[in-house]
Amino acid sequence: MVIRTLLVDSDPICLLGLEKLLEKERGITVVGSVSCLDSLDTLVHIHVPDVIVINMHMHIIKVLDWIKNAKETHPTINVIMLCNYPPFALSSYEAGIAAILPKEKVSTHLVHAIRDSNEGGRLFLLDSKTTCSMKCCLTKIEIDILQMLADDQTSAQISEKLNISKRTVERHLSSIFGKLGVLSRTGAVAEALRLQLIK
Repeated sequence: MVIRTLLVDSDPICLLGLEKLLEKERGITVVGSVSCLDSLDTLVHIHVPDVIVINMHMHIIKVLDWIKNAKETHPTINVIMLCNYPPFALSSYEAGIAAILPKEKVSTHLVHAIRDSNEGGRLFLLDSKTTCSMKCCLTKIEIDILQMLADDQTSAQISEKLNISKRTVERHLSSIFGKLGVLSRTGAVAEALRLQLIK
């Protein structure tokens, strides 16, 4: 079975490099490439790719929004992101990305990532701390609690605001500490700010 692959990068030289990297790979066919995100929906409709490879240096927030929408309208398409900025990698993981590769690993790992993602696998080659955070993604309520901690709210205030018991708040805090690898509320807020999970 041929894996139909679509390439997205605002830099035409990078696009050419990705095409050259994949052109001799058996079982992988580049069905199109685009340098403008606005044209991507049209190409997806025309080519119906199995895998889309997106370089994340282009309009990062816009790309993340497109990925979320694409996963809803085209759930069978797998998206591979090339990215060197861990906080956005975390957001992309949560949006349903199939694979995240740092740009320096593209030449050695992209082919494997395309094949693996097409078979339902997920591959995340990032620094160990970010990878750990991604595997243990915080829930929405945990992020809400982190934001309240950053706003100097007490457990009692959080409990009242979320309409949950103080014991449940403490349970959530314990889970947050474990996922972020910290020992205190201050440490949790600092790490969440570093990962841009809260403001």
